[in-house]
Amino acid sequence: MMKKFLWIIMLLHLFMLSNVTSFATEALEDFPAVQIILCAKVQSLVYQEKYDELEKMAKEFRTTKAQSTGGGWKLAIFYNSIDFRSADKNDVQCNEYISKLEKWMRKYPDSLAARIMTANAWIAYGWRARGGGWANTVSEEGWRLFHERVEKAYKLLKDKPADPSGDCPGRYYLLLQVAQAQSWDKERCATLFHEAVTFEPGYYAFYMMRAFSLAQRWGGEKGEWQKFAEKAIKLTPQNEGMGIYTRILRYMWSREEFKDFKDPSISWSKMKQGFIDMERVYPNSSYNLNSFCMFACIADDKETARALFLRIGNTPKTEVWKGRANFEKWRRWAASE
Repeated sequence: MMKKFLWIIMLLHLFMLSNVTSFATEALEDFPAVQIILCAKVQSLVYQEKYDELEKMAKEFRTTKAQSTGGGWKLAIFYNSIDFRSADKNDVQCNEYISKLEKWMRKYPDSLAARIMTANAWIAYGWRARGGGWANTVSEEGWRLFHERVEKAYKLLKDKPADPSGDCPGRYYLLLQVAQAQSWDKERCATLFHEAVTFEPGYYAFYMMRAFSLAQRWGGEKGEWQKFAEKAIKLTPQNEGMGIYTRILRYMWSREEFKDFKDPSISWSKMKQGFIDMERVYPNSSYNLNSFCMFACIADDKETARALFLRIGNTPKTEVWKGRANFEKWRRWAASE
């Protein structure tokens, strides 16, 4: 029922945006609404083969560095508008979508955006073949298709534009995904990450991808991604404060790399400061506000949670809380003595 509701909302927004010419606007506000709206818009343009509009959208997001009210890059959402891992997509549909993207590349042979989008589709299609289970659960055919499709993506991404100013953070981000999928050695991965953040230090997705690749499930050492989260603070622009630390922890929590703050390598005080810094830079994000409150609850910081619940009032972002019932449960906890 929830999935159907989200799709209805997405289609309504798509209708309202059908005549929008400028995409870097505050009409696309906070996560996840901005993600739903943009993904629907991009997918619609691909299916309609409106490649000129896709070119304009990619260029605008790249040159303006447009962000949602919570700080997420709209360029990242633009490229991440493909998901072939959902059960309601079959191979015929996946191949149809990829053929549309390849047609875009043929029409605009010098388009980096077209190559990035097509590469992203091949990576997603590769993961579809592999599945999300542990390595020992993947079939021989699943591995073959996974590696074949990821390699196709790599060939589209490996070459830098002749003009460095024409490069794109999306290319580096997908290369970081390829590095993980192809099990590049640590030195090569570190070099790629350094190139990425040197090119664009404020592109948050680099840091999340790097942290995840350092998790133990991907061959990292115990505590390695946590140490990286600390180091990442010095790599982002100074005005971001501790924000990137918080973004990394929030992402790693969503990937079930930690559950609470009992682990001494996870710092609630630093994450809390990161939320404060994020709000200073992005003051209008209800998603970040709700996220701050939820993590205060997880950290058993009742005083902070109580103050944040008062600010949220009766209009929470229920997707943050995984339902209204959880929001109410935690609000009662915060109000108790």
